[in-house]
Amino acid sequence: MLSRASDAALFSIRCKRGWLRSSFVPLLCLVFMFFSTACSSNNDLIQKTEPRVKDPITFSIEGVGDELYTNVQTSLEALPPISVKRARLFVREIRENTRLALRALGYYNPVIKVELPQEALSHGTASGNKTDTVAANGLKTYEVVVRIDKGKPLFIRAYDVQIIGEGARYKTFRRSIENAGIESYTILNHGEYEDLKEKLRNDAITLGFFDAKIISSRIMVYKDQNVADVELIFDTGARYKFGKIVADEQTKELLKPVETLMILNEGKNFSTRVINEYRSSLSDTNYYKSIDITPDVDNATADRHVPLKINLQRKSKNLMRVGAGFSTDEGARALFEWEKPLLNSKGHQLNMTSKISTVTQDANIFYKIPRRNPNLDYYYINASQTHTDINDTVSDRSHLSFHYVAKQTGVWRRDYALKAEYEDYEQGSELGYGWNLMPSFTLSRRESSGNIDPRRGYFVSFDIEGGSAQISDYTFVRSVLNLKRIYSPTPSTRLILRLQQGVLMGADARTVPPSLRFFAGGDNSIRGYGYLDKAPVNKGGLKGGRYLSTASFEYQFPIGIANSRLAVFTDAGTATDDYSSDDIVVGPGLGYRYISPYGTLRVDVGVGIDNEPKDVRLHFAFGPEF
Repeated sequence: MLSRASDAALFSIRCKRGWLRSSFVPLLCLVFMFFSTACSSNNDLIQKTEPRVKDPITFSIEGVGDELYTNVQTSLEALPPISVKRARLFVREIRENTRLALRALGYYNPVIKVELPQEALSHGTASGNKTDTVAANGLKTYEVVVRIDKGKPLFIRAYDVQIIGEGARYKTFRRSIENAGIESYTILNHGEYEDLKEKLRNDAITLGFFDAKIISSRIMVYKDQNVADVELIFDTGARYKFGKIVADEQTKELLKPVETLMILNEGKNFSTRVINEYRSSLSDTNYYKSIDITPDVDNATADRHVPLKINLQRKSKNLMRVGAGFSTDEGARALFEWEKPLLNSKGHQLNMTSKISTVTQDANIFYKIPRRNPNLDYYYINASQTHTDINDTVSDRSHLSFHYVAKQTGVWRRDYALKAEYEDYEQGSELGYGWNLMPSFTLSRRESSGNIDPRRGYFVSFDIEGGSAQISDYTFVRSVLNLKRIYSPTPSTRLILRLQQGVLMGADARTVPPSLRFFAGGDNSIRGYGYLDKAPVNKGGLKGGRYLSTASFEYQFPIGIANSRLAVFTDAGTATDDYSSDDIVVGPGLGYRYISPYGTLRVDVGVGIDNEPKDVRLHFAFGPEF
């Protein structure tokens, strides 16, 4: 029978325990602390030692394999250490443990013989083994042979599982029954039966059936017929509902910026899934250091409404982060970040970042203003100053943009923006500057199986922006499409496909500033070639292209080292003005992947086979796949 308190404890739903919590638990804690202190003070004198016996026995199991063998072995290992001289006294226990292990998997009529070493029979007349070995700890061990004739298994003749109560109409319970693996005319397995009961209890708690109980649980065994009838009647009772939100004054203030996220509405059917969704949405806002949501089941009302205790702790008003690293694209680099995650009760956020590398120095300010939903519907302002000095490009760019992000419906993220940019540059032998006021639109979607090393997923984004000579220095339209797909042919292998296509059109497409032109090459473009060093050239060097096309095919497979895979890849593409056949370059190579708890380390060796002479480059990258 399920009690509310026990169910709550089982599923980490903390409930009040009345006098037991208020008086007995503190007393128990004091006693525990006293003895813990006393024991720790004598830590050098008291040491825990494993029990050891002279001439212990070991077990050799014959006649069964696979799951039966494992179950018998586990059951026999549960016996205390037995010396060879006392082995005769434990024959009954050895046989009984073996019998129970076989019965758990449906074998009720086994024949079990226990053969002892001769040393165990020195005071008797029966024959035995003379098998002894020396264990790793230096003790001589003696082998007890357990010979098993498992006999015929018991098959389930009648299988009757009933769900009664309000939960009888819920597919969750039916799905658990169907997935239990128990059917008529299959071998009886007590473990599967117990797992089913536990799963039904879990389902009941998850859906808020706190009064659920097992009315009948019977396995009727007919050994002479080698059959069993299984019966299970589970009464869910009535479903509880969400009650009032209980929070202290600090938490009430912290809930104001996220009022639109509330889905734990009073009177709505209780569901731990809904609680977890709400907790996840609060976490995504990046406002809070800790989020605690506790259903108070013991104080549920007579009409089955469960109060919800919510406790929030905000992040520090100022968060700072300093980092350093290295990449083959940018060389040594450093990062300084200052963040104010929650500026006011409206949920505004401020982030300032400065990045410095050997090729780029960047200062960026990001200010976020929630509209209806701080995760899916908001405005943000972005301002940045960037200096770039790479290959034949020297550029200073000032940027200011106003954005509206919408993802209230569907799975596509839409970013509408108006950008203002001024760029002063030197591109090869070309000197210039430009001012652009650009409407912009970005459409993106991301799906993943989750965690650091996803087995499947994809990312797609389409970006389009443009300027007109009536309000800018240039007339152009620039668009970029990015596609990435991860697929796992087997659980331990990965197939990664990547495509990128960029187009620059308009009357001034050839003369826009370098930050709007296209260049190829590098870790995330075409491996085997330098960072952004593939593009059309003029007399002064690289000038950038009107079109960008890159593609990558990568296959990863295990190499017998934990958390590691080897990668074989081929990258190809070009940045060009006219797609002549000579523009396409190819970069095959090999790589190593190490999957850490913080991201995937990627080390690649790419060969620039279209360079003269052919070039071999080492590429480093670290981070998640998406």
